[in-house]
Amino acid sequence: MEVEVEETTEDVDVISRIHHEVASLSHMYYNFTGGLQELAPPMSVRGEAVKVESDTSVEYNAQELATQIVDAHKKIDKLIDRLEEAGASEEEDVRSLVDLQERHERMKEAYSKDVEQGDQVFDAIQDCYSLLAEYQLKHGKFDPGPSSSS
Repeated sequence: MEVEVEETTEDVDVISRIHHEVASLSHMYYNFTGGLQELAPPMSVRGEAVKVESDTSVEYNAQELATQIVDAHKKIDKLIDRLEEAGASEEEDVRSLVDLQERHERMKEAYSKDVEQGDQVFDAIQDCYSLLAEYQLKHGKFDPGPSSSS
C-alpha cells in the first residue's frame, strides 16, 4: 500500500530554504573573493614600478559578481518576508500539527504493512531456496566428484 505525500510550495520548509540560500551566499563570497584576487592587477609592494596592462575584464567580472551577490540577497529577503507573512494563528498552528501527526501515523501504518509484506516475500523466497537446495542434494548435484588429492 502506498501513501501519497502531498507536497506544495507552501509545504516546503522556508527556514531550510533560507539556510540553503545563506550557505550558497557564503560560498559565493568565498569564491568571488578568490576570483577577484586572481583577476586583480598587480600592486606595488615597495614602490617599484608595476606594469599594468589595460584589462576591463576585472571591472566586468567585479560588476557581474556584485550583481549575483545582490540577487542572492534579494532572494533571501523574499524568503524572510514570506516567513514573516506565514505567521499563522495558534489555532492554525495546532491544526497544522494535528494534520501532520495524522499524516505521520498513516505513513507509519503503511510502512509497517509494507515491512510485513516484505517479510512474507522474504520468507517465501527462503522457502523456495530451501526446496531447491534439498532437491539438489537428493539428486547429487552438489557431489564434488572424485577428489583430486596428490
